[in-house]
Amino acid sequence: MAIDWQDVRYRGDARDVQELLETYRVGDYLEAFEAERRNQDQGIREKLLKHGIRLTERISPRIYGIFSDLCTALDISTEKEIFCLPDQKVNAFAAVDVREDGAHSLIGVTSGALEILDDAELRSILGHEIGHFLYGNNRLNALISTDPNNPSATVLPPLGESLFLRWRKKAEISADRVGLLGSRDFKASARGLLKATFGLSEKNLNLDIDALLAQIDEIKGHREMITESFASHPLLPIRLKALQLFSRSDRAKRNGFPVDGKAISDGDLEQGVDELVQLSRRYPGNRLHEAVMRVISLGGAQILSADRDITDDEVKILIHILQRWFTDEPEKEIVTKAEEIVAKLPEEAKIVQEQGSVQERRFILSRLADIALADGALMDPEGAAILKIGEQIGVPTKAAYSVIVGAAQAVGFRTDAKLNQIAGELRDSLQIGFSEG
Repeated sequence: MAIDWQDVRYRGDARDVQELLETYRVGDYLEAFEAERRNQDQGIREKLLKHGIRLTERISPRIYGIFSDLCTALDISTEKEIFCLPDQKVNAFAAVDVREDGAHSLIGVTSGALEILDDAELRSILGHEIGHFLYGNNRLNALISTDPNNPSATVLPPLGESLFLRWRKKAEISADRVGLLGSRDFKASARGLLKATFGLSEKNLNLDIDALLAQIDEIKGHREMITESFASHPLLPIRLKALQLFSRSDRAKRNGFPVDGKAISDGDLEQGVDELVQLSRRYPGNRLHEAVMRVISLGGAQILSADRDITDDEVKILIHILQRWFTDEPEKEIVTKAEEIVAKLPEEAKIVQEQGSVQERRFILSRLADIALADGALMDPEGAAILKIGEQIGVPTKAAYSVIVGAAQAVGFRTDAKLNQIAGELRDSLQIGFSEG
């Protein structure tokens, strides 16, 4: 039966890709990147031919047969080749080789994977990589920065980079589903993921899937255990649990997977996976750190409105602080209603006052000062707002003044107020000139 790949795809993956394309307009950049690669004649296939072995039917009947059967089962009809690379680690990758006659799918698999994985596990791993090709995931890897002088991981701005890094984890969930359809065996797919992660065979690893799935309950209760928020792959227990949900779903069943018993509905499946993905997001690990973030968020919004003149630079500084120090989704922490800020700020400040260290309190005031200084000046209302928040979190006025001055000396006045004035006058003058013309 034909597989509906968009039906198989995890909705969080699809949504993030749509946002990357629509909000950050990365399509034109990706086309330019591919054109530049063609001009330099640095085809991926040529590198694989140089450093690996192409697994033809004659050279490796077993692997070629598995790969061919897999492509048939998944209804993959594009030009495709499989290569073996000399590496004892269990790993595989998919790539798109862009040539003048079109795009070709290339699958690379390590010698370690070929030796350790059984046929069903190998079908799952290869199917996973085909999934990346089907959904165009590897094309988006062109957004990763290769410039050693660029401190960022990607060519995107901070919020775009956070979106990209969150998306990469979600893309793995979609690819895992394709691998499951390739193997048609949840246990085999789970074993393949375990072997790829740890590089161990059954000789050294008790592949107890249920025991690993039980780790999810521990992670849910201890967010501080999630330390790899910016890893490209979500934590293994989360991937296994998400794959188990899919293996029991109506969505898997209608795309050819043998589901036992009553199938999980589409809505319950995606809601369950959404909750699992949330476990791997970057967010404060305890209530105190959450309160520190919220005092900065709420207090920052209060400072922005203190002088009745909210600039883009001030808003960007607040968002950047939240994104850099606390969360992948800073926009969700911004409160815009004044009455809500007034109600919530004292509650969060009280937690910081009772539980926070001197360093945490000074950190809050320093970040609030950064926001106030973003418009090129520290206005009286802004300074008064910072001092009041300092009082709420237990920082004496004298100490608060010291923190504000220290912040100004460290970062300076970020915006040139005179330059802004000249730019505004020039903009108004040009607009008038064009309208009269």
